[in-house]
Amino acid sequence: MQKLENELKVDYLLERGYIRRKCEVCGEYFWTVDPDRNTCGEAPCEPYQFIGAGLVRKFGCDELREKYLSFFEARGHKRINRYPVVARWREDLFLTDASIIDFQPYVTEGLIPPPANPLTISQVCIRLKDIDKVGLTLGRHLTIFEMMAHHAFNRGDREIYWKNETVRLHHEFAMEVLGVKDEDIVYKEGIWEGGGNAGPDFECVIKGLETATLVFMSYRVKNGKYEKLSTRTVDTGYGLERMVWLSNGSPTAFQPVYPNQMEKFRRVLGVRLPDEKLLKEYSKISSLMVKVEKGVSLRNIRMEAAKILDVDWEELDKSLTPMERLFGLLDHTKTITFMLADGLIPSNTNEGYLGRLVIRRALKLLRLLEADVDLSTLVDIQIKYLSKSFPELLENRDRILEIVDLEERRFNQTINRGMKIIGRMLKEGKDKFTPEALIELYDTYGLPPEIVKEVAYPKVDVEVPDNFYELVAKKHYSVPPEIQEVVPFEKETSGMPSTEPLYYKDPYRREFEAKVLKVFGKHVILDRTAFYPEGGGQPSDTGILKFDGGETRVISVTKSKDVIIHEVEDARHLKVGMNVKGFIDWEKRLSLMRHHTGTHVLLEACKRILGGHVRQAGAQKGPRESRLDIAHYKPISDEELMKIEVEANKAIMSNLPVITRWMDRGKAEREYGFDIYQGGVVPGVKLRIVEIKGYNIQACGGTHVRNTGEVGPIRIIRSKRIQDGVVRLEFAAGIPALLLIEKERMKVGSIARRLGVDNERIDEAVFELLNREKSLRKQVEDLYERYNEILSKKLLENGVEIEGVKFIAHTEPKADRLMLIDLGGRIIENDPNTIAVLLGGGVPIPLVVMLGASVRERGGDAVEIIRLITGGKGGGDKRLAQGALRETNFEKLKEIIFEYVRNLKT
Repeated sequence: MQKLENELKVDYLLERGYIRRKCEVCGEYFWTVDPDRNTCGEAPCEPYQFIGAGLVRKFGCDELREKYLSFFEARGHKRINRYPVVARWREDLFLTDASIIDFQPYVTEGLIPPPANPLTISQVCIRLKDIDKVGLTLGRHLTIFEMMAHHAFNRGDREIYWKNETVRLHHEFAMEVLGVKDEDIVYKEGIWEGGGNAGPDFECVIKGLETATLVFMSYRVKNGKYEKLSTRTVDTGYGLERMVWLSNGSPTAFQPVYPNQMEKFRRVLGVRLPDEKLLKEYSKISSLMVKVEKGVSLRNIRMEAAKILDVDWEELDKSLTPMERLFGLLDHTKTITFMLADGLIPSNTNEGYLGRLVIRRALKLLRLLEADVDLSTLVDIQIKYLSKSFPELLENRDRILEIVDLEERRFNQTINRGMKIIGRMLKEGKDKFTPEALIELYDTYGLPPEIVKEVAYPKVDVEVPDNFYELVAKKHYSVPPEIQEVVPFEKETSGMPSTEPLYYKDPYRREFEAKVLKVFGKHVILDRTAFYPEGGGQPSDTGILKFDGGETRVISVTKSKDVIIHEVEDARHLKVGMNVKGFIDWEKRLSLMRHHTGTHVLLEACKRILGGHVRQAGAQKGPRESRLDIAHYKPISDEELMKIEVEANKAIMSNLPVITRWMDRGKAEREYGFDIYQGGVVPGVKLRIVEIKGYNIQACGGTHVRNTGEVGPIRIIRSKRIQDGVVRLEFAAGIPALLLIEKERMKVGSIARRLGVDNERIDEAVFELLNREKSLRKQVEDLYERYNEILSKKLLENGVEIEGVKFIAHTEPKADRLMLIDLGGRIIENDPNTIAVLLGGGVPIPLVVMLGASVRERGGDAVEIIRLITGGKGGGDKRLAQGALRETNFEKLKEIIFEYVRNLKT
């Protein structure tokens, strides 16, 4: 990249009298109209200048957002709607953290046209890299913010506008809408990198606060080097919340950004704000808190601030901390609301991990404030006010609140479990918890570091990094780099022409003719094929290839880029140039088509019954049964399963047309949204869209039937939670579903006949049988209790005396462990000076050792005894221990007990 002086020498600024200077504090270059200015203007190089002053016009978020979008609309930009905060269209990123993310990589690489050119947007963004500074910097850092932006995409010789016009538009907006003057605006030079792109930028600073960034994206970052892009993108970002703060001049951004929620949160949480005068003075230097990310402790930064303000640092900290936690909760609950509304499911992986991290940090703040309020109550306050501008939040209210309540219960369970884990680690001699160890405990057990510190004190002093959650978020922020996928048969297919896929032109084609292009081993490449290669969770077709002189069976079919390879049983007689005829195993293909279309139907049924958050997390189609994994936050109830099955079969009986077509990626996303990406992002400029008319639309490469009626009935076999946030549905469609229904009918009939009732009364008969069994079991238990009472007294009468201790050894062949424990309990309660060694029936032989209170007082330990008997195996406590034996030797038992008793205290 050239020197920034040349890259950022803009005529518009020169015409307005701007000159280039170097900051004496940070060393960065900047442009200003003030020849005497020695700093870049951005805090902390100098204090905020707008606190207590503000601008002539004071804005709220809704008003300024509309002013911004209207300003750029009037200047030829088309307004487009926000994208989801969960970046479903990106393979490399979980969350939308900038407006340009919406258009990478396909638009910025020039592969597809943008939705408009130029365009303007106000994109809700989530950025967790500053999560521990939220509240501390009073609004400079947020996890959720709106990035208002205008973008222009310059392709080749067609230039929309570039640097000069970008700066002019920013300057005019700042002056005409915000009402600031030339001397208030400083342009700080920099280089921006993100999403694989880069370019020089201006950071626009007004009265000490960076309010916008103007990036001239003209490079691709590849292997650490810059390569010029064919499409040069104007990538701007204007901070809505920062500009609202700037215009109001309030001590913090939270008052004008959350004007209604602030007071409600404050009352519910019981937080008192600091003295207004102190807060105003502290606010001017609050940008010092950015030093947290540089490893400076919060305590030292607070002491530095107290010194500047000439106050006691501990009093300052005591006054500010509750307010900062209040601000953190205002921010985090808004983040949670948007995450969940846009379909995020909290879990231990991917974007779900980041969602849970924000929820648990919010719960931590609630815990530290000792507030008696559920997190969902605070989230509901956010929904009430934010839905006026974002109605989709209110539409998803019930699900959002249910998930938050569920996560709070899970968090409390995690804490209870985690306390035991830390206690065990301390018992085992753990004497240090490094930051890496704390992160590992959070990743593995979900255990917040504050809880570790609380449990470990005073045995171990745990130092929690002030930027702990930022360190965790950084570790999980983007998709981890995958091992480069090996392209199958890459060498063998090198230079081969693409295979013509006949299965897309006509999925009902059962046979075809083709020419052999290559034979290697048992693999054959044809110029065209109707055999579907394995992909998208659909197994490959099988069938037969016939040729002059014979035939061979096609075992499997794979794809290497655009070349399709057929594995056959015997390729010895196949030659290059030979004409062959292919025959598809039609019964298998048709069943797979039914199951694949059935998967789309079932997914949509899940969405309609469980909620719009449901998406495909994986699928595998089979000719007899298939599975569909869905993202969902809890197990599916029997009632919900029934509703899903009914909904799916209603769609099938409606005989809806199934339409497939190829579409430009950008057009498909604009028309159908990002729900077309189920189970992952589909690569490519062109997408194959499968539409079940009026019901479901997905990008999919599989084979499908012509209408839903051909699927036949769908029968859900079972559902189970396979991992955190993912539920698996196993189902059958078509003939396999009919066979399954018939099998179930026969099974019910068989059970009914055995019970001597009609099928309709089988549930009554089963309940009656269970009640009878329960009654009989109670009778048996009562009999055993009476039997054990009599037996325990008899055994005590015949016990052997050893050094003042009574020893009882007894085998009860029909007793299980519970019966043995009950018998032993009666023995030692009747005589606390007893050792009871009891054996049951079966192989291995159940073994129970129980010690009376008097024996334990003399140092007796049931675990020690059972390990002596078994040779080191078994467990329990001093009163009761359990184990097992292969054989019984009463003489050996007596020897062991005699020796043990002799060594007890007298």
